[in-house]
Amino acid sequence: MAKGIVVKIWNIKEGSGKRGAGVQISDSISYITDEEKCDLRLSDESYSQIGREVTYVTNDVKTLQGALVGCRHISDIDAASSEMMQVKLFYDKTGGRVALHGIVSLDEEESNKKNAGKLMMLMSDLLDEVFPDHQAVYAVHMNTENLHVHFIVNTVGLYGKKIHMDKRFMKDVLEPALNRLAEKYGFTPNEEWRKEKKNDEIPFSKRIVQLRKAVDEAIERSEDYEEFLLDLRSHGITAESGKHLSLKADGMTRAVRSHRLGSFYTQEAIQNRILKKREEMLRSTVSDHTKGRAEGAGAYFKTDPLKKYQDMTRQEKSEAVKLLRMGRNPWRERRKSNWQLQRAADEFERTANVFELIKSFAPDSGSGQEALSSITALQKDLAEEKKKVRENLRRYKPITDLYEEAKRYETKAYLYEFAGQGEYLEEYEAYKRICLRLKEGYSKTIDEVSAFLEDQRGQILYATAQAKELTGAARTIKRFMAGELNDSIGAYTSLYEAVGLSQAKSRAQLYGVFESAIRYIAADGAGAYIRAVIMPEEVNGKRTERADITVFDAAGCEIKSFSSKDMSAKEFNQALSELKAELGLYRCHSFDTKEEAQRYAASQQAEKQRKARSKGE
Repeated sequence: MAKGIVVKIWNIKEGSGKRGAGVQISDSISYITDEEKCDLRLSDESYSQIGREVTYVTNDVKTLQGALVGCRHISDIDAASSEMMQVKLFYDKTGGRVALHGIVSLDEEESNKKNAGKLMMLMSDLLDEVFPDHQAVYAVHMNTENLHVHFIVNTVGLYGKKIHMDKRFMKDVLEPALNRLAEKYGFTPNEEWRKEKKNDEIPFSKRIVQLRKAVDEAIERSEDYEEFLLDLRSHGITAESGKHLSLKADGMTRAVRSHRLGSFYTQEAIQNRILKKREEMLRSTVSDHTKGRAEGAGAYFKTDPLKKYQDMTRQEKSEAVKLLRMGRNPWRERRKSNWQLQRAADEFERTANVFELIKSFAPDSGSGQEALSSITALQKDLAEEKKKVRENLRRYKPITDLYEEAKRYETKAYLYEFAGQGEYLEEYEAYKRICLRLKEGYSKTIDEVSAFLEDQRGQILYATAQAKELTGAARTIKRFMAGELNDSIGAYTSLYEAVGLSQAKSRAQLYGVFESAIRYIAADGAGAYIRAVIMPEEVNGKRTERADITVFDAAGCEIKSFSSKDMSAKEFNQALSELKAELGLYRCHSFDTKEEAQRYAASQQAEKQRKARSKGE
């Protein structure tokens, strides 16, 4: 008995690059009108067998390369894609879903060439009922056991309306219409479409877990793909294997394609797992990305606390009394000296270590920004290696799950076997069953799986530790570049410190760290601001740093400029000194942008003018 008519439909979307809407539609039409698939020519004797009924749609039946093809709202079938594009362009709707491609297929028992004409008429009526205002091309194919007709429908209608298909479209519109027309033309309707759809007894997430477990266990018990399918079916799973593997368990109303269970459950992956299940478990490794660094620099000092008075020698007491008579406190001075020395050592160690950090990640340039870029690249590589380890763990999950289950019984099984505690017989037998499954299904031992798990989990921990170290290094460099680690500069600095050329040269010479920076400097009471550009420079074959200075007034107009490249260090410092005296650049502040420095200079100039007016009054 015939099972009934069926239909499938999917979207044709605008492609990328040169594969625009017109190309996509043209390719689809070429596919459905391929004469090798249609296999029905108007000159063949078999054409007369399609029946007189086809004259019903004579005006829309054309010959294209000798194949039987139908169309709607198309004047020249050879230019069907162009005519469809004209409608899209007219309404400016050329993107997204450009066309629908569908197939209506008859049951094998009804797939006689005599029914080709009826199938053409059915398709004409279906398009007229469901898509009355949309251009379409359709063609009968006889290259399979089931007589079927392909159809391409323009998603944009003649009046500009675009087809909208929600999740109820098939059930509420297309399937009922097709069933009615099937009965009209003497074909068997699809009774499944008429049944009241029931919800699955279990949610989709639990179905996924259930089917994965069934597949894993079937792989364990099978030596080839055919045996795998038979095993699934013998355990109550409906398994249909064609282009895809479809699985359906008790309580499920619809089958699920295996690739929806995950990348290790595609048809190809399952076949590969069966083929390689007895091979040695491969391990993924994580490389060292932390750039092994030498110990950081440090400054060491020995404090010299002053003794209590009663513990001093006679000479020490005499010196202390002499200082006290002069109004000085020797104990306070000694504490201050020790504190300053400690602070200097801490500052040196912090700065030296961050330079060492930058140098380790950017050995050629010593640039902080390049070091950050290097760390980012290393973090990406590390994340990719960690991902591969996790994928490897997922690949062997059926095996490691058996090991984890065995571990639950391991202690009691040992007590039964070697300590004679008979109350643990059940656990002992369960442990032995799992060991047997590992051996027979995968040729693995408990120890082998344990060693694999320990190694791969160790790789995850190693990757996590490296990730934390790289993140910490990046954070330290960012803080240093933002000036947060340098707390020796207060709310304001001198012009020399604000420009920073001397410090940049020292860093380049001592640590090989070459700075590239732009600083905008304004000062309290000064109606001008400076742009200082620090950059690497090569002098007599040696790399050092240079500074280009440009002076602007409060309105942003350039006043003067000079560069350390064109003068000696003494001359450059003299130029800064003259600039400081000329413009009053004593209490300097650094800004990230020109706009901030200009606003501050303008505010200082305005304040200066206000005070001058007040004094004049």
